[in-house]
Amino acid sequence: MKIAKSLSLALMIAFPLFASGYAFADASPPAASAALPQHWDSNIPLPPGAVLLNSSVPKTGVVHAADFSVPGDYKGLVDFYETELPKAGYSLGPKVAVPARKVYNRNFSKGDMLDSVVISPMAEDPSKFSVHFAWTPDAAKSKPPAP
Repeated sequence: MKIAKSLSLALMIAFPLFASGYAFADASPPAASAALPQHWDSNIPLPPGAVLLNSSVPKTGVVHAADFSVPGDYKGLVDFYETELPKAGYSLGPKVAVPARKVYNRNFSKGDMLDSVVISPMAEDPSKFSVHFAWTPDAAKSKPPAP
Protein backbone atom coordinates (compact mmCIF):
# COMPACT_ATOMS: atom_id res chain seq x y z
CA MET A 1 0.00 0.00 0.00
CA LYS A 2 2.86 2.40 0.81
CA ILE A 3 4.41 1.68 -2.58
CA ALA A 4 1.13 2.47 -4.34
CA LYS A 5 0.77 5.77 -2.45
CA SER A 6 4.39 6.70 -3.18
CA LEU A 7 3.91 5.88 -6.85
CA SER A 8 0.69 7.92 -6.97
CA LEU A 9 2.46 10.86 -5.35
CA ALA A 10 5.38 10.67 -7.78
CA LEU A 11 3.02 10.51 -10.76
CA MET A 12 0.97 13.49 -9.57
CA ILE A 13 4.13 15.56 -9.10
CA ALA A 14 5.45 14.61 -12.53
CA PHE A 15 2.12 14.74 -14.40
CA PRO A 16 1.82 18.54 -14.75
CA LEU A 17 5.38 18.76 -16.06
CA PHE A 18 4.84 16.14 -18.75
CA ALA A 19 1.10 16.48 -19.44
CA SER A 20 1.67 17.99 -22.85
CA GLY A 21 3.19 14.70 -24.02
CA TYR A 22 0.16 12.59 -23.12
CA ALA A 23 -2.64 11.86 -25.58
CA PHE A 24 -6.00 13.06 -24.34
CA ALA A 25 -9.43 12.58 -25.80
CA ASP A 26 -11.94 15.40 -25.96
CA ALA A 27 -9.58 18.37 -25.65
CA SER A 28 -11.39 21.68 -25.67
CA PRO A 29 -10.53 24.31 -28.29
CA PRO A 30 -7.62 26.63 -27.46
CA ALA A 31 -9.84 29.73 -27.33
CA ALA A 32 -10.35 31.23 -23.88
CA SER A 33 -13.68 30.68 -22.18
CA ALA A 34 -15.31 31.79 -18.94
CA ALA A 35 -16.78 28.30 -18.49
CA LEU A 36 -15.35 25.64 -16.21
CA PRO A 37 -13.85 22.42 -17.56
CA GLN A 38 -15.87 19.25 -17.99
CA HIS A 39 -16.11 17.35 -14.66
CA TRP A 40 -14.51 20.26 -12.75
CA ASP A 41 -14.29 19.70 -8.98
CA SER A 42 -16.20 22.75 -7.76
CA ASN A 43 -14.40 22.59 -4.40
CA ILE A 44 -11.11 23.64 -6.01
CA PRO A 45 -10.76 27.40 -5.47
CA LEU A 46 -10.08 29.69 -8.43
CA PRO A 47 -8.71 33.21 -7.93
CA PRO A 48 -10.67 36.21 -9.21
CA GLY A 49 -10.20 36.81 -12.92
CA ALA A 50 -9.32 33.18 -13.79
CA VAL A 51 -10.18 32.40 -17.43
CA LEU A 52 -10.24 28.83 -18.76
CA LEU A 53 -7.79 28.44 -21.66
CA ASN A 54 -8.15 24.71 -22.32
CA SER A 55 -8.97 21.41 -20.67
CA SER A 56 -8.81 17.72 -21.42
CA VAL A 57 -10.19 14.43 -20.20
CA PRO A 58 -8.06 11.30 -20.33
CA LYS A 59 -8.65 8.43 -22.74
CA THR A 60 -8.07 6.10 -19.80
CA GLY A 61 -7.83 6.72 -16.09
CA VAL A 62 -9.46 9.50 -14.10
CA VAL A 63 -7.03 12.44 -13.99
CA HIS A 64 -8.33 15.50 -15.87
CA ALA A 65 -6.30 18.60 -16.75
CA ALA A 66 -7.10 22.29 -17.24
CA ASP A 67 -5.19 25.50 -17.81
CA PHE A 68 -6.36 28.94 -16.70
CA SER A 69 -5.00 32.41 -17.35
CA VAL A 70 -4.93 34.43 -14.12
CA PRO A 71 -3.99 38.08 -13.58
CA GLY A 72 -2.04 39.06 -10.50
CA ASP A 73 1.34 38.63 -8.94
CA TYR A 74 3.23 35.46 -8.08
CA LYS A 75 3.23 35.91 -4.30
CA GLY A 76 -0.47 36.74 -4.27
CA LEU A 77 -1.34 33.57 -6.22
CA VAL A 78 0.87 31.37 -4.04
CA ASP A 79 -0.67 32.90 -0.90
CA PHE A 80 -4.15 32.35 -2.37
CA TYR A 81 -3.59 28.60 -2.80
CA GLU A 82 -1.74 28.18 0.49
CA THR A 83 -4.76 29.73 2.25
CA GLU A 84 -7.76 28.73 0.14
CA LEU A 85 -7.00 25.04 -0.45
CA PRO A 86 -7.11 24.22 3.30
CA LYS A 87 -10.25 26.39 3.69
CA ALA A 88 -11.87 24.27 0.95
CA GLY A 89 -11.13 21.10 2.96
CA TYR A 90 -7.99 19.94 1.17
CA SER A 91 -4.87 18.64 2.89
CA LEU A 92 -1.70 20.19 1.50
CA GLY A 93 0.94 17.81 0.18
CA PRO A 94 4.43 18.39 -1.18
CA LYS A 95 5.28 21.80 -2.57
CA VAL A 96 7.92 23.05 -4.97
CA ALA A 97 8.31 26.82 -5.15
CA VAL A 98 10.96 28.73 -7.09
CA PRO A 99 10.19 32.43 -6.53
CA ALA A 100 13.07 33.60 -8.75
CA ARG A 101 11.38 31.84 -11.70
CA LYS A 102 7.85 32.46 -10.41
CA VAL A 103 7.05 28.74 -10.48
CA TYR A 104 4.96 26.93 -7.86
CA ASN A 105 3.64 23.36 -7.67
CA ARG A 106 1.46 22.15 -4.80
CA ASN A 107 -0.16 18.76 -4.42
CA PHE A 108 -3.39 18.70 -2.45
CA SER A 109 -5.74 15.93 -1.45
CA LYS A 110 -9.10 15.07 0.00
CA GLY A 111 -9.52 11.48 1.10
CA ASP A 112 -7.33 9.19 -0.98
CA MET A 113 -7.36 11.28 -4.19
CA LEU A 114 -4.37 13.48 -5.01
CA ASP A 115 -4.69 16.65 -7.12
CA SER A 116 -2.12 19.22 -8.23
CA VAL A 117 -1.83 22.92 -9.11
CA VAL A 118 1.10 24.48 -11.00
CA ILE A 119 1.62 28.24 -11.39
CA SER A 120 4.03 29.63 -13.98
CA PRO A 121 4.42 32.90 -15.91
CA MET A 122 2.61 33.22 -19.25
CA ALA A 123 5.14 33.84 -22.02
CA GLU A 124 2.51 35.66 -24.14
CA ASP A 125 1.54 38.10 -21.37
CA PRO A 126 3.92 38.69 -18.42
CA SER A 127 1.11 40.38 -16.46
CA LYS A 128 -0.68 37.00 -16.19
CA PHE A 129 0.09 33.53 -14.94
CA SER A 130 -0.78 30.10 -16.23
CA VAL A 131 -2.47 28.00 -13.55
CA HIS A 132 -2.52 24.31 -14.48
CA PHE A 133 -4.59 21.73 -12.60
CA ALA A 134 -4.52 17.95 -12.64
CA TRP A 135 -7.53 16.66 -10.70
CA THR A 136 -9.83 13.71 -10.24
CA PRO A 137 -13.53 14.54 -10.66
CA ASP A 138 -15.90 14.05 -7.73
CA ALA A 139 -17.71 11.19 -9.54
CA ALA A 140 -14.49 9.18 -9.74
CA LYS A 141 -13.70 9.89 -6.08
CA SER A 142 -16.93 8.25 -4.98
CA LYS A 143 -16.43 5.05 -7.03
CA PRO A 144 -15.21 2.01 -5.09
CA PRO A 145 -11.75 0.77 -6.09
CA ALA A 146 -11.58 -2.01 -8.68
CA PRO A 147 -10.80 -5.48 -7.28
